[in-house]
Amino acid sequence: MKKLWIIILALAGVILAGGIFRWQTHRVTAAPTVLVGSLQGGCYLETPTVCKLSVEPFALNIAPGEELLAFQLSSNGQIVYDYTTSTFYRPTGSYIPSSVALDFAAHCGQTYALKLQALDTGDLDFVTVGQTESFKCPAATYHMYMPYVKR
Repeated sequence: MKKLWIIILALAGVILAGGIFRWQTHRVTAAPTVLVGSLQGGCYLETPTVCKLSVEPFALNIAPGEELLAFQLSSNGQIVYDYTTSTFYRPTGSYIPSSVALDFAAHCGQTYALKLQALDTGDLDFVTVGQTESFKCPAATYHMYMPYVKR
């Protein structure tokens, strides 16, 4: 009886040890299914005291079999443009958004970084698909106008 227990425990130990050495964790990483070529933008003086952010047109490339659900353009962490598709038409393939807002308000002299995030039917959450380096808006130019009186 004692030998039977020793054999059972030894056998259980071998099975357990084999299970531990064979058991491996597999890391799962989500690959984005929406990609963009590049995001380019900058800042300019619209008037001597008003600055604007400008974003060049871009294309969103959606993976085959997926549909674009939404994308967001943010500046310094603040969303400046939020686009959501309708339930009737969801872009597929390569999608170039039309310019609804050509420029976005900015503070002169401040540094900005733009980020583009997209979401499609293959992603669980928004994925960053484009980002600019930091750039600084030009300083505002205030002029003193002195009245000139002709005699």
